[in-house]
Amino acid sequence: MLIEFKFKNVFSFKEEARILMTAVKSFKELTDTNIIATDRGFDLLKTAAIYGANGSGKSNFIAAFGLFHHIIFNSFRDSLAKENERRRQFNQFRLNTASMKENSMFEISFIHDQFIYRYGFEIFGYIIKKEWLYRKQEREILLFNRDLQEFEVNKESFAEAQKYKEEVNENVLLLSHLAQYNQPVSKHVLGWLQNAIGINGLNDRVEHTATLLSRDQNFKLLAAAILRYLEISNIEAGEKDGEVVTYHKRYDENNLLVDAIPFEADIESVGTRKLIGLLGPIYFTLHNGGVLFVDEFDSKLHPNLTRKLLTLFQEVNLKNAQIIFTAQDVTLLDKKLLRRDQIWFVEKNQFGASELYSMSEFSSDVVRNTSDFAAKYLNNVFGGADTVELTKKIKDLLYGSKGE
Repeated sequence: MLIEFKFKNVFSFKEEARILMTAVKSFKELTDTNIIATDRGFDLLKTAAIYGANGSGKSNFIAAFGLFHHIIFNSFRDSLAKENERRRQFNQFRLNTASMKENSMFEISFIHDQFIYRYGFEIFGYIIKKEWLYRKQEREILLFNRDLQEFEVNKESFAEAQKYKEEVNENVLLLSHLAQYNQPVSKHVLGWLQNAIGINGLNDRVEHTATLLSRDQNFKLLAAAILRYLEISNIEAGEKDGEVVTYHKRYDENNLLVDAIPFEADIESVGTRKLIGLLGPIYFTLHNGGVLFVDEFDSKLHPNLTRKLLTLFQEVNLKNAQIIFTAQDVTLLDKKLLRRDQIWFVEKNQFGASELYSMSEFSSDVVRNTSDFAAKYLNNVFGGADTVELTKKIKDLLYGSKGE
């Protein structure tokens, strides 16, 4: 279960940004449906929603997690690739001359089995500048700390690093390197991270769903059951990798059912393709108790459908899965659906840098658990809702100063 994800100097975020999935103890609303109880002295949230104006940096938040995840699972492979085959590695905040020369930083904290892990690294270009891993049961202990190629290793609790550290070059994360040797602690940490995925809700990609359709009969039945409300009688993986085929009932001239004919997913409506693309990652996350990061969760979907999908995490969630998503649909800003500590905002400051903050940071004079969250957001009470000001200058540019 995710406790915290934070990063600094990544894309449009110059200063440290962090999202906390710990519940505010003084908030008592929706505790039966929205809270994951733990024995750690704090409870966790099942969902978190991120709102903000266009261009504020919402997508960059999800992209930052995607980059973090990519580096972890690809730094070993990328280090073997030719220079021209490597992905672009300049990810710093570009609107400040100092930040362009500084490291990007990522850190994640999570509960996995009986332990709390805290793992992070700093990177500049392809070079791993720092890397660290801590583990906590009763008290937090250092497993390893790396500063360039200088390692501090807990020889008792993390002997695997001591054994292989000399093999690690400056372009590879130690955790990624150890995974090649199937080392126990590293495998335990990476096992949780493999169940944390990020997706872009705008691109209608269905590859994840197609893979699950070909491998998991239970998912196939579930997807078919959900899609029946769209008059889709069945769904299955296509012959090609990443291909999905839907089936629609066909009738004769007397409106009697004759058979079902296959449709390739790319001729379905954009909303249907979006739903098909989401079903795989949602099932995977709920089934494995993982964490799903989704950009534009609500795009192309009816508000009632978005709400139903979110309710899967709030009310039909047996393995403590979590979802963090960006959205524009203000109908989700409903006190019957989300608590104040589940709602976050992104806004750019005067220097072009994105800043992330929670509704829970506002005093009770500004917002209470009984407030109309959506109305206050649209009235820009929380920030993050600015839009174009329709000035006289715009009218003049459209029609001329005389309205011609």
